[in-house]
Amino acid sequence: MSRERPLLILLMLVYAALGSLFAILTPAWQIPDEPAHYNYARQLAEHRRCCPIIEPGDWDQTYLEQLKAARFAPDLLDNLEAIQYEDHQPPLYYQVVSLVYGWFGDGLIAMRLISVLFGAGVVLCTYALARALLPDRPGAALGAAAFVAFLPQHVAMIAAVNNDSLVELLIGAVLLITTYFLLGQTTRNRWLGVRFLITALLGLTVLLVARRIPSSVGAGFLALIAVGALVPSISRTKGWQIWMLGVLVGLIFTTKATGYFLAALVPLAILLRYRGTFRAIRRWDTLYLRMLGIKLMYFLIPALILGGLWWLRNFSTYGFPDFLGLRMHDLVVADQLRTADFIAASGSGVYLNEWVWTTFRSFWGQFGWMALPLQGGMYSVFLGLTLFAVIGLLIDRLVLPRRTFRRETARRRRMVWIILGLTLALTFLAYVYYNSVFVQFQGRYLYPALIPIALLLALGIDAWRRWVLPGALWAQWLPLAVFGLLAPLDLYLLLRVIRPLLLP
Repeated sequence: MSRERPLLILLMLVYAALGSLFAILTPAWQIPDEPAHYNYARQLAEHRRCCPIIEPGDWDQTYLEQLKAARFAPDLLDNLEAIQYEDHQPPLYYQVVSLVYGWFGDGLIAMRLISVLFGAGVVLCTYALARALLPDRPGAALGAAAFVAFLPQHVAMIAAVNNDSLVELLIGAVLLITTYFLLGQTTRNRWLGVRFLITALLGLTVLLVARRIPSSVGAGFLALIAVGALVPSISRTKGWQIWMLGVLVGLIFTTKATGYFLAALVPLAILLRYRGTFRAIRRWDTLYLRMLGIKLMYFLIPALILGGLWWLRNFSTYGFPDFLGLRMHDLVVADQLRTADFIAASGSGVYLNEWVWTTFRSFWGQFGWMALPLQGGMYSVFLGLTLFAVIGLLIDRLVLPRRTFRRETARRRRMVWIILGLTLALTFLAYVYYNSVFVQFQGRYLYPALIPIALLLALGIDAWRRWVLPGALWAQWLPLAVFGLLAPLDLYLLLRVIRPLLLP
């Protein structure tokens, strides 16, 4: 076990080096939607207003296709500032990265490096969650973290200017705190809460000084933190954990809609956690319902206040009921390929085949604007690795002896698995829904559920170790070794594929 911490430190150092290299060496704008995300931050930096507005003219399909075909050649970039079709997005990520606009020239690399920093937090959340849930399997925890850190497409997307990195970090933080909450590990949540509070206050101070957010929003955020810290009914009970989750979900509301599913999962976790609190009282007794209502209010008040500020702004800008600006976005990108048109032209069989295989390939690695797939042999290896892990999960479930836990411990672990399973299911359903409207076969849209995916794959690999090499202590690090091999592959892909083939 003494090797675990050095291995984690080594993993994080390798991630930092790889992420930084991707941020520096990936050709400018050769990551999906990066120009539009960059221009959002640029507008904040240059005009110092809360957030831009998506409007007709922000999407020029012809010009964008011309840029992609020419690999964003410098002589075609005169009108790059007009690519602004992400202006409907919530503002938090862009407010943060806009602080470094103008650094190192146009600020692109500096913004990318901030995303890499957020990605480091995702890796650490993955490790901490897996370690809490699987205290006897450090190799599986490190393996899950390695998968998140070195998955080729994920590294490429994290080292870019887009709001995926921050929303993934917030999702990871919510899942981790929820896991500690369900497992009854209050001390660990208190440790996280103190650091979250310090980080939030420092970040808020910087954003207020730089006038990236209105002072009224900053005052509201300070009030939410003060209430959670000072009101006795919250601070002296475990309610402060729920209040903190409410604040984090509220921050997700102001970061990206792909994390909105947690607005349903956290209340479910609260219901699961307190389901058996009053065993002597009938489940639907008034006292029991009142207790649950208070707990849910601890979550809903901060979440809805933070989200409501953004939604009210959208109502005033785009009209009711377009609280996310998506209706206006769909009007602006009206000539984007629609699923109905694709099926009408090619048939449902072709659509389904393309949907499955393009999703799989782009989940692992399909770079640029989906124009640079890997060699077919690499996808065969990834498919084999996936099937190997899935079979391992079946072995773990059907062949290996089940470890027995105390009844309460087993119940708490089941609650965590329910939340992780629903995270995966809801993310997949959101992906299916999005592709029912637009043709967007991009596996990166499954990354909001990357932590449970990584955990399952690592457990599958670890099951083979427990079955074939049950007594070999060195073999406990097998999941880390398997997914750690993705790191040199990442370096090869960056230096021999991505950079030379995407440079103009």
